[in-house]
Formats: sequence, C-alpha cells, structure tokens
Amino acid sequence: MARRPVTVRRYLLGMELRRLRTAAGVKQEAAAVHIDMDDSKMSRIENGSSPISRPELFELLRLYGVEEGEGSHFEVLDQLNREARKRGWWHHERGGIPPTVHQLIDLESSAASMVQFSPLLVPGLLQTEAYARALISSFPVHMAGGVDTGVGIRMKRQEVLAAPNPPHFICLLDEAALHRQIGGPKVHAEQLYKLVDVANPPTLTIQIVPYERGVHAGLDGGFTLFSYPNPISMEFAFIEYADGRVFIEEEEQVRAFRRTTDHLRAQALSSDESMRLISSIAGDLERQMR
Repeated sequence: MARRPVTVRRYLLGMELRRLRTAAGVKQEAAAVHIDMDDSKMSRIENGSSPISRPELFELLRLYGVEEGEGSHFEVLDQLNREARKRGWWHHERGGIPPTVHQLIDLESSAASMVQFSPLLVPGLLQTEAYARALISSFPVHMAGGVDTGVGIRMKRQEVLAAPNPPHFICLLDEAALHRQIGGPKVHAEQLYKLVDVANPPTLTIQIVPYERGVHAGLDGGFTLFSYPNPISMEFAFIEYADGRVFIEEEEQVRAFRRTTDHLRAQALSSDESMRLISSIAGDLERQMR
C-alpha cells in the first residue's frame, strides 16, 4: 500500500499535539497507552504521517489539560483535524502527481500567505498556458500524461489565487525573468502582460528587483516562504532544485529567509514602478514583432 503523504494540516496538528504533550509533562509512551495505541503509531501522528481519529484526539487533548468549549483551542484543533482529512483535487488526479508536486500544491492550498522570489522565470502560479507549455516541454515530465498533464496541473494550481479567501501572495522577480524569452517573443509578451493584469496589491503584489540594483540578497537562488495562521502560526521555506525540493522548517533557517525577503523588498521597485517596467519590456517585444 502506498504511504499516505504528509499534508500541511496534518503536520501542523501533529506538531501541536507534540507541543501540548510536552507542556503537560506526558511521555509519548504514556500518551499512547492512554488511547490504546502503540508508540510507533503515536510517533507517526506527531510527525504528521498518520491521521488521528476524532475520539483519539479528544482523549489526548483532555489528557493534556486542554479546555473544551466554543471558540476554545480544543475546538480549533478538532476543526484542524477535520480539515486534515479532506482530500483536495490533487489527490484524485489519474496517474497521480509526483510527491514533490503534491507537497507543493498542499503548501499552496493551505497557506495564509506566500512570498516567492524567482530570479529567472515567472512562477508557476502566474504563468500563462503557453509559457508553461514551453517550459514543461523543454524538461522531462515525470507523470502520466506527460506535457499535457503537467500543463493542466499547473493551470489548476492557479485556482488557489481565485479562491474566496486566497493567500496573500507577494511575487518578487529579478529583472532577468522579464528578459529571458520563453516560447518566443509573442508568448513572452503575453506572459508579461498577464503579470500586469493579475497584479492586485496587497492581495497579489508583484515587484521587480531591477538590474541597476547590482548585488542583491537573492543572488543565491529562488525560494518560497509559506506562512500559516493561528492557532498554530508557522512558516516554512521551500527551495526547488534540478531533481526535487527542500522543505525547511527550522526557525533559525526560516528567519534567514525572512531577512532575505525584507532585503529584496527594500531593493525592489514599488508595485506601480514594477508594472511600468514590465509593460515597457512587453511593448518592446511587440514592436520587435511588427
């Protein structure tokens, strides 16, 4: 049987259960005995790789001294557990989705806010279909359906930005991403105009770090910083590389990404200035095609 993927909500619930158990002075073995569970299952619940039933959750929360009642932390964690059991559209894709893509979609669908710095390419959440197809067709696609499926999933991911309560999204681009033509001048110009069309600060803010800034804080490479709201406030950093992704959660490391984000925003053009630069480059491309 395929191992159930760790989802963000289940991970957050497990982390909070571990924190509550430690604060209550209860050993993991004692907690497991209390709900008639073996230690290994309790460990999997606390690291987010196994679900927990509602009765088991209630028994643990009572053992840890969490007060019940409307609006209580008890109720909030009950709701988080229910949400952790829901299956998003990406769970139902025929042929499945590669685990790293699955994890990325789960991060995007659960986040309260996202900050992404991309030095060379327009991020997937903002790509046109033609731009995405030009990119995906240039690299191996490790999923059933090949390029068409990859493009379809990338377009489906973008629905998170049109949801009733979308994440606050800040996209920081190096100016290089505006000049690197993907799919030819027509496709690239259409992609640039899409950036202008979708920008809607403060909900969706796009800022460009221009060439004239010279050395900047993001020269080490791109990253995404995901933030999750109370009652379990947490941030994760996500880095993509040639054959996978790295999931970073240690507070000291995440703090370094927050500092980089602050520096990049200080060095970037304002949203209005960024839109003018993007429109100017797109206009140049159109003139070249005449």
